[in-house]
Amino acid sequence: MFTDIVGYTALSQRDESQALRLLRRHQEIVRPIFARYGGHEIKTIGDAFLVEFDSALDATECGVEVQKVLRNHNARATRKIHVRIGIHIGDVIHQKGDVFGDAVNIASRIEPLAEAGEVCISEQVYDQVRNKIPYQLIKLDSQNLKNITFPIDVYKVQMPWEEKGRSTGGSQDGDSISLIKRFPAVEGIGTQDAMRRLVLKLTLKNKIAVVALMNEPFIPRALAKFSAEVDYSRGETLHMVSGIETVKVVTDTKNLPKLQAVIPRKKIISITTDLAEIVISLSEIVIQTPGVTAVISSHLARNGINLIEYITCSPHAIVVVEEKDALRSYKLLEELATGRKEIEV
Repeated sequence: MFTDIVGYTALSQRDESQALRLLRRHQEIVRPIFARYGGHEIKTIGDAFLVEFDSALDATECGVEVQKVLRNHNARATRKIHVRIGIHIGDVIHQKGDVFGDAVNIASRIEPLAEAGEVCISEQVYDQVRNKIPYQLIKLDSQNLKNITFPIDVYKVQMPWEEKGRSTGGSQDGDSISLIKRFPAVEGIGTQDAMRRLVLKLTLKNKIAVVALMNEPFIPRALAKFSAEVDYSRGETLHMVSGIETVKVVTDTKNLPKLQAVIPRKKIISITTDLAEIVISLSEIVIQTPGVTAVISSHLARNGINLIEYITCSPHAIVVVEEKDALRSYKLLEELATGRKEIEV
């Protein structure tokens, strides 16, 4: 977690003594909150904090609590304290009391995307907390962060006192940034033309495996342990499709030994390797439109693609195919996105 005080630099240039008093008061308020959520303060950089947590959930709940307490403080204070917070999850290197690594860099780039009184989280944090907190998570426009190789999807945590905004999902206005290409958002959802141009972001990833498990009471705990081993900061894949009797886990092939270490062999029904996944990012209104799933899956099936798995995890649709069909499947979906080829709806 990175935090900083909005407008602190300007205040320190105008009135340094007042800025220092504000900084001390800010530290008195937020440090006990960090401690309550198990936050380890790595360092302060002027008015900024770098704090490490044991879990994405602890960090996110702590961020919300900080904004709640500061909001209450500002309601009665003459000199108000407005803070913005950015959170990312990933491996770090501890060295001489400091931490280093991509996760630190990404968190530091996400924090300025938050406005005063806001908490912004990366897509990796979103994946960990989206079903565990009572707050709406609003997807911001895709960002190219300075000195970060890949575009990062960022979400704003909607505070309890804010008006209900749009639901989690991509914006339908402007362009979304893809790891591979740009596809324009569309108007007139539901028309045949719009169905040909429904993709906001399309990405392809190889070396995927699907593991089918018997679903028993201890399986969720085992999968939670495995989930903690997945390196989301490096873009590693983990999707789970749970049924009454079985669970399917979609993950990177290299993570299979970790998964098999926490799941008894007799509970593994099958393992299918040499697969690829294509992630299709859609706006919320599109993904809930009747017929979208059929359009995507039918377009692949009509062209001879063996669809291994189709997963809907709003705002994404995830298509799993055989690795040998990966590039052709991507091109077929690219045609669907850009309307370069007539399709049936």
